[in-house]
Amino acid sequence: MDEVQDVRIVEDVETLKALSDPLRLGILQAMSGPGGRTWTAKELARELGEPQTKLYRHLKHLEEAGLILVAETRVVSGIVEQRYTPAQRSIQLSRGFLAATAAGEDEARDVAFGIVQSALTSFERELGEALRAGRVRLDDEDQGRRPVVMIADFRIGADRVAHYLDRVRRLVDDLNAEPADPDGVPLHAILAMYRPDE
Repeated sequence: MDEVQDVRIVEDVETLKALSDPLRLGILQAMSGPGGRTWTAKELARELGEPQTKLYRHLKHLEEAGLILVAETRVVSGIVEQRYTPAQRSIQLSRGFLAATAAGEDEARDVAFGIVQSALTSFERELGEALRAGRVRLDDEDQGRRPVVMIADFRIGADRVAHYLDRVRRLVDDLNAEPADPDGVPLHAILAMYRPDE
């Protein structure tokens, strides 16, 4: 098995395409959970609540893009079974590449937009499941556990927009700089703040 990278910087359209599917993002998120374990298609199907047969095409796509690795192959009851692991501990999209892609040709732009849509869809599904299962409570009395959820539209001065965008970027940088803690607790976040042209 190839060695697992610490960070994968995505700078190509093909890898973006592999990431632009909510189920593939869900597979990567499930595999990247605590414990660093390997996964079979059957285990992933159970974890994600999807039919096992639906996952094979997505696993192949992720493997071809170098986003997952085959950690082990064995024969179980006459059937070849593969165990998969993420090829990296975290994925970052190259800011320069993503900006160039978003401003580029239609196909490349559609792929960049697709990954944003996939991330939103995946996050929405996971948060909904956590709320329904009671793993996250909007009324939690513990401030350290109560989720922060905000959907809003504001009309403020351009200088204030720049100020808040800078604060959000610094928050993202701070979170990305946090060292992984094997004894820590999971924190899921999705941040989007934008100023559209009128």
